Amino acid sequence: MLSAKNVLRSVLCMSVVAIMLMLMACGGTSDESSTTCTNDRAATPDSTGVTDTEIKLGTHFPLSQNPAAAYAPIAYGIKAFFDYINAQGGIYGRKINFIIGDDHYSPADTVEVVRQLVEGDKVFAVVGGLGEETHSAVWKYLEEKGVPDMFVTTGLDKWTNPVARTRFAGNPDYMTEGSILGQYIVKNYPNAKVGLLRQSDEMGQEGETGLRNGIQGSDVEITAVENYDVIQSDVTAQTQRLKNANVDVLIAYAIPPQAASMVKAVRGTLNWDVPILVSGINCSDIFILLAGAEHAEGIVSVVFGPQVYQTDHPAVQKYQKIWEKFGTGEAFSNFAMYGMSDGEMMVHLLERAGPDLTRGSFLDAAESECGFWCSGCVGIGPQSMSSTDHRAIEDEMYTQVQDGKWVAIGEPVGFESTPNCTPMTPPEGFDQQPKVGMDAPYVETP
Repeated sequence: MLSAKNVLRSVLCMSVVAIMLMLMACGGTSDESSTTCTNDRAATPDSTGVTDTEIKLGTHFPLSQNPAAAYAPIAYGIKAFFDYINAQGGIYGRKINFIIGDDHYSPADTVEVVRQLVEGDKVFAVVGGLGEETHSAVWKYLEEKGVPDMFVTTGLDKWTNPVARTRFAGNPDYMTEGSILGQYIVKNYPNAKVGLLRQSDEMGQEGETGLRNGIQGSDVEITAVENYDVIQSDVTAQTQRLKNANVDVLIAYAIPPQAASMVKAVRGTLNWDVPILVSGINCSDIFILLAGAEHAEGIVSVVFGPQVYQTDHPAVQKYQKIWEKFGTGEAFSNFAMYGMSDGEMMVHLLERAGPDLTRGSFLDAAESECGFWCSGCVGIGPQSMSSTDHRAIEDEMYTQVQDGKWVAIGEPVGFESTPNCTPMTPPEGFDQQPKVGMDAPYVETP
């Protein structure tokens, strides 16, 4: 048993060792350096990924294998907008180096891709990371590393509830969207028995929760639910079971390949004349192409931006010119335009953060976003955020396939969490940066 003297001696020795280790870590030898090191280090601004000439950003997307055809254009759209800004000289003299990691839509691959972006490439932020299961594999890692996780390309509620300082959502959340679709059914089919096809993950679960919230208190009832796994492309069997359940309205909380499979089974295989609604992620030309225009006719969804064939829309005109010059050479699509909208929002925040760019100044700018009208916001609503509201897009509009195109059929449905705000004072040099937003004209570049 140790004596009191030995215990005291041990404590003193441990204290001396601790002080020596702190001095070594600080690189100092004086009492003054040992007491100020920790505070100085904590206060050091984090400018990872930023140099005098570059801002390094990254993302994870499927660039190969099955989902790539639908989703890769989003990543290429983000890059196209960044390249457009780079051609104008960049942001405060810094050009954006955007690294797209191919995660094959596989969570295990997403982990490796994002770890490389953060620890190998040392990116300043991740922009537009795609997918429920894939981004769920890395969101906590990014949060723990203090990496801004911007405009996540999925509508799960958990990205922003509760709010994390570094994470911002890019889509309206699935529960609110489901509620909006439920309200449409109540208004147009007040006594309907509803059949639901849903993806067997958090997206499908939250969509169903929102749908049930939207029909609550009405005579509409969900009487049949069928699930599918994300890797299952053919849902004909589930669709047949929904038909056998004698439902009056069909809704799919699904991504484009499976939603299109359902529609083709309904209209083609089963020759079933039933009203159909689909989740907002299907509101694209890709879905109509996969389902077939003749089968998709009359389908209802929700949207939070213009469509590529709205050629009189200023955003479509501007984004198409950008895509033609800086895109991949493939046809201009809604997903490419969606990506450019993300790129535009990111550029706006980087410009708002000012020339002395750090992760802290950038996140301050994001939480002070107030009434920004992005190019694609025209007809929907401006974007505002705060320390308690990390969703840039919170307005949607009903839309319907008419003559092979998605056409708006109502006024915007708004649920903005930050209705009142005061814009922050622009930083020095802000007016000299490339102009973005609905009032910014297309700029011809060399």
